[in-house]
Amino acid sequence: MKLFAVIMVLIAGTMWAGTGLAAQDFFRKSSLDAMDLTVFRMFSAGIIMFLVSLMKGQWKAGVRAVKRKPLLFLELVFYGIVGLMLMHYTYFASIAAGNAAAATVIQYTCPAMVILWVSLKNRKIPARGELLAVVLAIAGVFLLVTGGDIHRISVPAACVYLALASALFFAVCAVYPKHLMTVMDNSFILAIGMFTGAISAWLIDPVTDYSGFFQRSVLFDSFWIVICGTVVAFTCYNAGLHYLSEAQASVTATVEPAVSVIASFFLFDVRFDSLQALGILLVILAIAAPGLVGRQGSRQEK
Repeated sequence: MKLFAVIMVLIAGTMWAGTGLAAQDFFRKSSLDAMDLTVFRMFSAGIIMFLVSLMKGQWKAGVRAVKRKPLLFLELVFYGIVGLMLMHYTYFASIAAGNAAAATVIQYTCPAMVILWVSLKNRKIPARGELLAVVLAIAGVFLLVTGGDIHRISVPAACVYLALASALFFAVCAVYPKHLMTVMDNSFILAIGMFTGAISAWLIDPVTDYSGFFQRSVLFDSFWIVICGTVVAFTCYNAGLHYLSEAQASVTATVEPAVSVIASFFLFDVRFDSLQALGILLVILAIAAPGLVGRQGSRQEK
């Protein structure tokens, strides 16, 4: 079952990598902005997840759970707004300010945040592999955004700040819904989360004309962002999170920056200098650090 969970999270990471690239292409071809795309993405995904929940027979069960414990609804609203909506918006805005590869790599300081949060919550020092992942992630992002020169930022400042904010909200998504899965189905959680996030985004940016999302030039981008990058990705991630720890799931999902960087090179000719490339490599090594160091330690104990 753990192997299945890892595969689910890897699929989610790959889908999210494609979402970043689709968003970059979308902003290049469309006059719509990051909040417009957030509203469309979340409303569309919310409708689909609502239908999935109905077909699975889980919608009524979720409503009953909320009626028994009304506080659950407030928790779902928190997940939808502070987790999903703010993560989506800041990620799209960071791509619009820079590019998908840089935004995605910076966002993947998220596992470090999750590891530190779980350690504080459990009042336990992180394992050696987890500490190494934190160090590698921080060092990698430093090299990526400065190119090794502390007085020079190689990536637009707005892209850096927004991607770091996205990492923080992604950490909420990586940690928060786990306890909700013990009382309600994943599809119900995502449906309510997407709808509440969409409503809050719409109140900020009341989109009335959705025709721009269905223009032929951006139709595939819209499809990928909603179906692959939201419905499939979050369903797979939360399915994996159900069986993995928060730290394991968030670190496994860091396959996303590797896919994003490689694809950006081939699709958009996004290039990095040698020190920036080293920074990207360090972030990617942070993916494997907990597993590699953990296995090595267990062998020594034997």
